[in-house]
Amino acid sequence: MAVKITHLTNGQQVRFANADGARRYAEIIGGGVDKWRFTVVGAHEFPELSGRVVNVPVWRMTSR
Repeated sequence: MAVKITHLTNGQQVRFANADGARRYAEIIGGGVDKWRFTVVGAHEFPELSGRVVNVPVWRMTSR
């Protein structure tokens, strides 16, 4: 079951595949569970991926 959490102060939204991941994020990174609103989302909340291919440039991190 997918879960979306929304920060009560700044409105930031983060989606997770399950409630455990959302709860862990809120506790460790998000300042505590009490600062977030948890919402169960269905499949309609996630956009469908199109068949198009998008090429993303990748730069090398090593110098030559």
